[in-house]
Amino acid sequence: MDGIRWLAEDCDTYCLLLARGLDVDSLAARLGGDPDDVMPEVTADEAFALAMAKGAVTRLGVCGAWAFSLEHWSAEGMETQTLERVSMGTECVVVLNSGTPPLWFAHAVDGEVAELFEPVEARDALERSAPGATLWGRVAAGLVAAGVPNLTAAESAETVLLTLVERHCEVGLPRVSLDRDPHPALLLVQT
Repeated sequence: MDGIRWLAEDCDTYCLLLARGLDVDSLAARLGGDPDDVMPEVTADEAFALAMAKGAVTRLGVCGAWAFSLEHWSAEGMETQTLERVSMGTECVVVLNSGTPPLWFAHAVDGEVAELFEPVEARDALERSAPGATLWGRVAAGLVAAGVPNLTAAESAETVLLTLVERHCEVGLPRVSLDRDPHPALLLVQT
């Protein structure tokens, strides 16, 4: 797998949602769709056309222990009610790059948003976490250690954040496949 750091290079905007232990149909239902509405084979170009014509669309899949939802032109996955619904009985992580600052990170556990912060505010988030006790706390600690809050990081805050999520969630999305191959997709705003 290609990790997820490539999103910073390849995508101007995205909302990446990871949900532990779910399959595509379960994730689709928790995103507010009907599993029967999942389109089984949608390319990136087709997803773009759908998004422009009908509204928010996400491409779905499973990577390791996590199901993923990748939106390129919307941010439905970052909505509080979505985070709560998707994380019921499990956990989910979201990274949002809307194309304009700030970048956001969210972690929800068992139906509640545990933490939501910008990487430059990682020091404040870290103060709310017991050392190493939570996934979001480990991400915040990594951002602080990399110098993101001090604006001294060797890489962009986005690249550091994606690297930390990749490491702590042990995920990797297939870069070439997501660009060229069909993947399941779901309209998030039904028309």
